Parts: sequence; structure tokens; C-alpha cells
Amino acid sequence: MNNDIDVSVQLAGLKFKSPVIVSSSECGSDLSQVKILTKMNVGGIVTKTFTTPGEFRIRVRPYQFPLNKFGRGFKEGGSLYSLAAPHVEERDQILDKVSMMAGICRKYSVVLIVSFFEDPTNISNWVKQAKAFEKAGADMIELNFSSPSAVTVFSKSFRQAGAIISEIKKYTSFPIGMKISPTIEPLESFVSIGKNAGLDFITAHNAPGGIIIDVENEVPFGAPTIGGYVMGRTFLPYSLGRIVRIRKSSDIPIIGVGGIYRTDDALQYLLCGCPLVGIGSALYFRGFKVVDKIHSGITRWMRNKGYKNIDEFKGKAYNFIKDGISLKSEEKYPHVVPPDCPYVPVIKSEKCNLCGRCAETCIYKVITVDKEKSLINIDDNKCWSCGFCVGICPSSAITLVERANRGKIIWNNEGLAETFK
Repeated sequence: MNNDIDVSVQLAGLKFKSPVIVSSSECGSDLSQVKILTKMNVGGIVTKTFTTPGEFRIRVRPYQFPLNKFGRGFKEGGSLYSLAAPHVEERDQILDKVSMMAGICRKYSVVLIVSFFEDPTNISNWVKQAKAFEKAGADMIELNFSSPSAVTVFSKSFRQAGAIISEIKKYTSFPIGMKISPTIEPLESFVSIGKNAGLDFITAHNAPGGIIIDVENEVPFGAPTIGGYVMGRTFLPYSLGRIVRIRKSSDIPIIGVGGIYRTDDALQYLLCGCPLVGIGSALYFRGFKVVDKIHSGITRWMRNKGYKNIDEFKGKAYNFIKDGISLKSEEKYPHVVPPDCPYVPVIKSEKCNLCGRCAETCIYKVITVDKEKSLINIDDNKCWSCGFCVGICPSSAITLVERANRGKIIWNNEGLAETFK
């Protein structure tokens, strides 16, 4: 049924049979898991990050702490506090494992991407490991410049990252990418260093650091240190925003990672120009089946939209995105205040259930609700045309319209607001 839909993509000269890949995690460190994943609709698998220094491979136990107990937002979003260090095995064991993984991946036409990092000051060791992974059968490597130990060094000297990339490029022939931290700044400068060094792709982003407190017990939750804070779906807007910044400054292909739990999450990255999307924490919270669900969802969406291949829509939404200064320069009413603001809310009585959310949350007190009399009052003269009430209404009863033309809808909580089209 889907034979006419081509979901394959090209990145750095390699073909991925699906835009969905498994991002770096323990799911890519165990042969039994790799065997399961390669039989699913994945284009590639990124290994758990490997490294040789023993001090970076110390894994405390326990080390995975889902944040479900801290409320609905954490639970439904898929939030995790993690102390999962790089893979603990020794170098020779890792190389043997990569060789076996490569054989499995080749059998099912899945691209194997090996993630690793070394001491940022020891460039020769980076080169040594990269050559070994290429010999073992890896199709690509992902230099993990986002690990806490590496970020500290790279944030002080971007040139060190460039030197590592340049040296590895001299002695290997496969594509080289770097995984970046969501906190590295200035982002555009760091990306420029990578581009000048010959980088083939960027993986954006790794999880930031965090900690959470168990208030009832008055102690840190799980472990007494800052660990990786996997924010789940709430990470998506932040990661996507930085990807837009990268695209504005460079043409390096980007693997989008962060907050992908559903088909529309993955599509957001594709519509912003990412050729591939990496699934990470969703594999833990929703199981491996989430990979096939997202892949199938992308295919269905493409069929419904009439797209035959991913290039037909990749980056389509990105083309609408402007920088904040440009957007402000085009504003028709830059300095108006109530009662002269141009847009006001209207409420469709047939949809309104008189819940009062709009009245409770409007900081300007534009809306009042009398539940006993089933009356709603809107004081247009107080409205700042902010649009908050449109999105907060649980029954989609509110729209923002032109003050002078109540039939002209400005914002209905879908797509772009009319003023920005």
C-alpha cells in the first residue's frame, strides 16, 4: 500500500531507508537489542557512547530515575533523571561488539553510527579510536562533544573541537559528525568551527544537566548529584529552536534529537529541514514499538498530504521562520496600548462550557464569567491582543478577531496567526 511513498533519505553520501533512527543510548549497546531494532523500520542506529578512560566509564547503581512521581507533566512528558555513563566495557570488547553490530546492521540495510569521546586534549587518541571503529565496520561516527567532561574543555576552546575533527578527517574516509550540548554558546561560532574542519553532520542535541529534590523526604531524588535531565517532549521546542539557529548559520545537515514521542514530533524536525530524527527516551517510556509507530505515522501523513518523498516537504516550515528583529520591524501596531489594541477575543457560546479558565488566567481581567446567570462579559478596552485566552480555552470556544471587523479571524490556535502570514 505504501510502495509509492519513498521515505528514504540521504545523509553524507549514505542512504537511510527511514528518516527515523535510534539515537545514542543503552538501546544501541546490547546485541540482543540491536537485533530487535534492525528488524524494525529504522534507518540507522547510534551506539551508546564509548570511551577509553576508566574514570569516565564508572557507572553508579541505580542510575535511571523516571520522574513520574513528581506529577502529570513529568509523567506524560517522559522525563528522566539519569546517571548513565558511557559504556563500561573495555576497548577490545567494544570493538568486537561494534564489529558484530555492523554485521547485523548490514544484513538489514541499517546504518551503524558509532558514538564516542576521548580526552579532549589527546587528539591522537581520538584519531586512534576513529580508525579502529572504521575498521570494525562502522558506517559513520558521532563525536560526542556534549559529554560533561568534553563540554567543559570545548566551551573554553572551540578550536580544540575543530582540531579533533580535522585530524580524524585526515586518517579516515567515513562521514564524521558531532553531537552538541544544548548549552554550548555562542552556538553559531561552535558550528562554524566544525564546518571549517570538514564536519559532515551535526546531532542536536544531547540532554542538559539537572537535579530534582524529593520534598517529602527533604533529599535529592535518586542520587545526590547533577545528572542528565531528559526532559522528554518538553525539550522539543528548545532543541528545535537551536536547530533553526544552526540552519541560519550553516548548511551542515542536522540529525534532530529531543522530545520525539509521536509522529508530529518527528515531522516538526523534518519540516525544519532535518533529514533524520533520533528517537531516545521514548524507547524507554513507550517501548521499541514507538519506532514503527512514528515511521508508519510519517508514511500516512505523507500519503494524506500527497507527498511522494521526504524532499518534497523537508524544510518547508523552516522557510517561514524569521528572526525576531525582522518580525518586529513588520509589526503594524508596535506601540499601541488599550483601549486601542487592534484585536479582541470573541467567544462562541455554543462551544463555551462556562468553565472560567479564560477569566481565571487573563492577567488583564478582560473576561468575566457569571456561572449562575450563564453570562460572559468581555471588556475590549482592557485587551492587549495577546491571544493567551485562545490557547487556554479547553473547548476551543475563543478566537481573536479584528476589533474593527469582527468577522476577520486573526488567531484560532492553528497554524500561523493571520498577522504573520
